[in-house]
Amino acid sequence: MMVAARPFYSEYAWAYDLLIDRPVRKECGTIATWFIERGVLPGASLLDAGCGTGRYADELGRRGYVVHGIDASVDLVAEANRSISSRLQSVSVEIGDILALPILRYDAILCRGVLNDFVDEEARRSVFGVFGRALRPEGVLLFDVREWGATVERKVREPLFRKSVATDRGTLTFSSVTTLDPDRRRLVVTERHTLESHEGERSSDYRFIMRCWTCDEVQSLLQMAGFVSVAYFGAYDAAIAAGATDRLVVVTQRSRAA
Repeated sequence: MMVAARPFYSEYAWAYDLLIDRPVRKECGTIATWFIERGVLPGASLLDAGCGTGRYADELGRRGYVVHGIDASVDLVAEANRSISSRLQSVSVEIGDILALPILRYDAILCRGVLNDFVDEEARRSVFGVFGRALRPEGVLLFDVREWGATVERKVREPLFRKSVATDRGTLTFSSVTTLDPDRRRLVVTERHTLESHEGERSSDYRFIMRCWTCDEVQSLLQMAGFVSVAYFGAYDAAIAAGATDRLVVVTQRSRAA
């Protein structure tokens, strides 16, 4: 039986950047600084694993990196290929599987907002090994996950998120309601997109599960995969300490001996 695609990544991929408004330039400034601090300089090869609409790949390409983006969503990749600056021959995007990366290809990997979708134990154990094998010795891995404890506090306080944006197709309203599955550190998320236009109103609903992480789990899996020199932050901002938000941003390196 086929599983319906998440509307955020399919039917409404064209509106993803409108609904998820990120300070891309600022965050890429921090990302580039962390790369440079660990010896990954402009000109190096980067993988944007789960690149979405390509905003971060595009900005890092502007900063001199050779960026290859992959994403499982056909529609998000299409949006990325439409929006990436045509003059940036150093940036490419294609459909791809994070768990099937080539060996020893990249100087650094960026993986934003993806690993919470790895729900089963086998995928969570294997993904860091895949990252490690895809990186050259001392290559840098930079990723973020939802930290379980802080996420519980936030979602108990704010279970509902809603945002409306005006688009050239009409007014689009997105809402999500999150409930907690504490026994398995899971979030059960129910989403709705509603588009109101001169043609009427249509809605798309979707329900899915995300699984949060703990710092201890991340640290253990990184160690098993041969990563060293692990640093934790609360955002893509060196001034925000881990624990200050419900995000855990991690910077680490593949061991030379791994």
